[in-house]
Amino acid sequence: MQAITLKTKNNNAIKGYWFTPQGLDAKPIIGQIVIASAMGVTQAYYQSIANWLTEQGYCVLTFDCSGIGESKDKHLKEYRCNILDWATDEYSAALQFVLDTDSSSPIYWLGNSLGGQIFPLVDNIEQVKKVITVSSGTGYWKHNAPALRKKAPLFWYVIMPLATSLLGYFPGKKLGMVGDLPKQVMFQWRRWCLHPEYCVGVESESVKAKFQQLEVPLVSVCFSDDEMLSLTNMHDLHALFGNKNKELKNLHPRDLGEKRIGHLGFFREQFKDNLWTRLLLSELG
Repeated sequence: MQAITLKTKNNNAIKGYWFTPQGLDAKPIIGQIVIASAMGVTQAYYQSIANWLTEQGYCVLTFDCSGIGESKDKHLKEYRCNILDWATDEYSAALQFVLDTDSSSPIYWLGNSLGGQIFPLVDNIEQVKKVITVSSGTGYWKHNAPALRKKAPLFWYVIMPLATSLLGYFPGKKLGMVGDLPKQVMFQWRRWCLHPEYCVGVESESVKAKFQQLEVPLVSVCFSDDEMLSLTNMHDLHALFGNKNKELKNLHPRDLGEKRIGHLGFFREQFKDNLWTRLLLSELG
């Protein structure tokens, strides 16, 4: 695992880790994977699956966007970035690093939640062999999972705008919601989650066009016990993508021999001998 700094086209610097097969018994490199995190989740959460993937012969890049994890080098009140900045500038820098490292081996985009929502906005995404998303749907609140849907109006109309405006950033850790996030990220996300077409319904026509013009093969995996997003959220997101080669797999934990998986559970190390091997490896290669 090598610590790296990714320089973006807008002269930002974000922190990442580059995982490569190591040791005398290391397998030959058969591909490269960019892991794009869920909203507010640091790259450290994905270290276990990144290490495991190197054992299967893949090089893996993880990274934190500005204001998150190791890419937070000042108070969150000082950040002016939004989600589109993350996608177009920082996600793009992550993919470019992998392309510059070795463009000859196949590259995969593995996105969790947010990381599987906004990839159409990434520069050179068409050079990826396949996009694999896990628990990625729109955040439109009226289609959220039942428990979250009941809380959503209070959160989006009262708690989030008041707390964020008062403090200059979203204090997610104190509230036990998502995580600490920059102000503009949260207000933009709020606009998306209040619109039936999510980001495509709020942002410019150029954003909509990139979703509609998407051609990269896509496989989306979601789980029936997702506590945040419903299957409708997943279908809503899929409907925004214009590519014909796309598949949505809604899986039930008990059918996989598991009691619970949830929104973020897929990436926990306890599932490496089951979900990672059965589901992820079958989509790679």
